[in-house]
Amino acid sequence: MRARLTVESGDCSPTTLELIPGTTVIIGRSRDNSFVIRDDLVSRLHAKVYFEEGKWYVRDFGLNGSKLAGGKLEGAGELTEGAELQIGNTRFRFTIGTVLPPTAGGAGTGENNSQTGTAIQLDPARMTRVTGAPTREPPPSQPITVPVEDDTSLRLDELAALVKYMTNAVGSVDAQELIRLSLRTLLNQTSATFVGYLGLDPSDPMPKMILPERVPIDVPLSKRLTEQVRTTRTRVWLFGDASAGLAPASGSLSSFTDAVCLPVGGYSGEPLAAIHAYRTGRPFTERDVNFLQAVSGFLAPALEALRHRRKLEAENLRLRGSAPVADELIGDSSAMMNLRMQIGRAAPLPFTVLITGETGAGKELVALALHRHSPRSGGPLVVVNCAAIAPTLLEAELFGYRKGAFAGADHDHPGLFEQADEGTLFLDEVADLSLECQAKLLRVIEGKSFRPVGGSREVNVDVRVVAATHRDLEAEVRHGKFRQDLLFRLRVITVKVPPLREHAEDIPELSRFFLERISQQLRKPLRLSAAAERKLFAYAWPGNVRQLRAILESGAVMTEGDVIEADLLPLGPVQEAAPTASADLPTSLDIDDIETWAILRALRQTSGNVSQAARVLGISRDTLHTKLKKKNIDRGSVLAPASADRGDDHTPPP
Repeated sequence: MRARLTVESGDCSPTTLELIPGTTVIIGRSRDNSFVIRDDLVSRLHAKVYFEEGKWYVRDFGLNGSKLAGGKLEGAGELTEGAELQIGNTRFRFTIGTVLPPTAGGAGTGENNSQTGTAIQLDPARMTRVTGAPTREPPPSQPITVPVEDDTSLRLDELAALVKYMTNAVGSVDAQELIRLSLRTLLNQTSATFVGYLGLDPSDPMPKMILPERVPIDVPLSKRLTEQVRTTRTRVWLFGDASAGLAPASGSLSSFTDAVCLPVGGYSGEPLAAIHAYRTGRPFTERDVNFLQAVSGFLAPALEALRHRRKLEAENLRLRGSAPVADELIGDSSAMMNLRMQIGRAAPLPFTVLITGETGAGKELVALALHRHSPRSGGPLVVVNCAAIAPTLLEAELFGYRKGAFAGADHDHPGLFEQADEGTLFLDEVADLSLECQAKLLRVIEGKSFRPVGGSREVNVDVRVVAATHRDLEAEVRHGKFRQDLLFRLRVITVKVPPLREHAEDIPELSRFFLERISQQLRKPLRLSAAAERKLFAYAWPGNVRQLRAILESGAVMTEGDVIEADLLPLGPVQEAAPTASADLPTSLDIDDIETWAILRALRQTSGNVSQAARVLGISRDTLHTKLKKKNIDRGSVLAPASADRGDDHTPPP
């Protein structure tokens, strides 16, 4: 229902304004208003007229009040046909209609309305140019529409600032810097007293940011505005939205003239965060709010694009920095089925995971499966081999550094934790971390914040840590090489990857999988002979699945035909035999193999006496029993037939 306000007396411009539902009309002394009243009794932003539920209303915000139909206006009042509104010494008449009649005061002469962006209807018989020159008259029965300048549209300087912001936002590599850039742009362009970002996700690593920085960090961001944005998923403008239902001077809003809260939406429809803007002295204009909406609308996809870019960069780095034996776990043995069951239970949970297992068994594949089946699968998976980074550089790589932190630091560098934000960080060979890095890692896991090298400010991240090692971390703790409290935090969930010899029935399927890839690379079909398959099945595989792939690649290169024979597989006789007490040296330099060899050697020297063997090894009897069970060592295969049936604590012969 259209209507209009006409000035009957007082110094006000324009003298008539058409009212359109959905458009708020601001009245006051400020020249940004829809009606500008030149009267010292009138506030800069005195009142607003708005349409709601089929009726027109006027709400007073001025210090000196307003009158409606001769009575004092309290809060909001309904405008009815012919109602008189008095603000200061200016009187308005409210009428309902769609076409403005010609008036001598210029209401029908196409007077420019710079605020509402509406079209004013004019009588063509009376229409003249500003210069007074006559114009060509259209048919008298057809009123024409003269568009007026829309002052709610962004100006050239605001469009330029918006383009500059979008350009810088696209090049941003850090979520916090992107949010800071957005708030700084809003602060500069809207003249807000302060602006803020408030994450709506409880696990958001950047829950709150406020600019300018001189504003106390604990300045309240209105909970009512935030909750209304969360519920309605649309903007809430305290002064401009009549439907907001919020009094301008109540609660945390009492010290501000105006406030705007806008959602930063996600693709699921649920707002990810809320942008707050507050102003004292005068309300925001429509143009201010439009600029706020433009920036907040761009921020959501920019954050999402930044996350996808970090995910792709992390995936590319993972693929280039390591060569996993496969993209997924292969095999249908009971050991592999049990491993998949452990992954299925652990993946959806937010807790840290410690993956244990021998070198080459596939710990990185387990970490990849945990990430892909977790709620963080849309974020990056960052893989770092702690043993491959120099100890002096490890802290800077993990936690990043700031420009000037040390010689050669000519720019800010986000660490691996920042790169893994909203994703998973896989720390392979975590036992190689220095004690200093272990202390900092423990703090990140518990508090999710850290300070980069040379930084002066804490950085918050949302990262799930998955660690892996082939060492006995309990032994490392006893030797003072690993923090016990960190061990407790890492092994909230423990996943043990079985060695290949414990699921040898998967060797044929693994061999076929690797040969398919090798065949594509060499561009010829390849298969194993029956003797070659038997040879692979009988081998102990100290290097596990990684060694199996290397053996197959070697045999594929050496064969001249399509069949890989047994003699082309470089498996020596020493490696084929399972570790026994008769072996003079360990089968490899793998820590687990050396430990197995030492246990067998101690048992042989003590004729199978577990207590004495434990003393020789420098460990407790219970620990040795645990290791015997874990390694599936049968003392009967170690002892001579005469002593194979003796008890654990018998006295060795003299």
